[in-house]
Amino acid sequence: MISADHYVKKMATTQHLFMPGDHMDDLYNAKNPLVRFVHRQRLSEIVKIVPRKEGVAVLDAGCGEGHLLAELYKKNDCGAYYGADVTAVALERARERCSFAHFYHGDLSHLDFNDGSFDVIIATEVLEHIIEYEEVMHELLRVLKKGGVLIVTFPNEVLWTVSRFFLGRRPIKIIDHVNSFTPDTMKEMVGLAVVKQRNLPFSLPFSVSLGSLIEFRK
Repeated sequence: MISADHYVKKMATTQHLFMPGDHMDDLYNAKNPLVRFVHRQRLSEIVKIVPRKEGVAVLDAGCGEGHLLAELYKKNDCGAYYGADVTAVALERARERCSFAHFYHGDLSHLDFNDGSFDVIIATEVLEHIIEYEEVMHELLRVLKKGGVLIVTFPNEVLWTVSRFFLGRRPIKIIDHVNSFTPDTMKEMVGLAVVKQRNLPFSLPFSVSLGSLIEFRK
């Protein structure tokens, strides 16, 4: 588990990030039905986990254009929803889509929230983009309440690359994915109790899955 005194706060490296306007919207509404299904199904699986109760405080860490927050609000409009992202163009779209939410523009490796602020923290398809991913995880655990839920999803980089090749998507290797995880390496890094793991999209072994969802409890 990551120790609280292991890291010195510093600005994350962001020059490699690729986030044009409506990037995620193009994926959730892709003409290719397989691409559309995979991304929408991931959101659906996350929404099922988040408890539906009044006042539940939820942070979407790396919220992008706000699609997940919008889905969570449809399920429970009595929660307190927050989004954080380093990409200004994505947050602009998120604010338009989610007027009910509070947004933080900045680095996930040093969040401007008190310790134990959130009942639920979600990092979906985020950590593979971040060079300082261990620092980010330390910060997410800091702002998660005791007994709170951390939901992490990440891609199987090998299978994604193979799939992009056969689908004719370019570049074949996603240019701003700088990390690669497996369920075992993710569990070791987070160091919390695992409540649930589901490989996506069909609950097959990770080696033949496009990604994985793991629910942790602090």
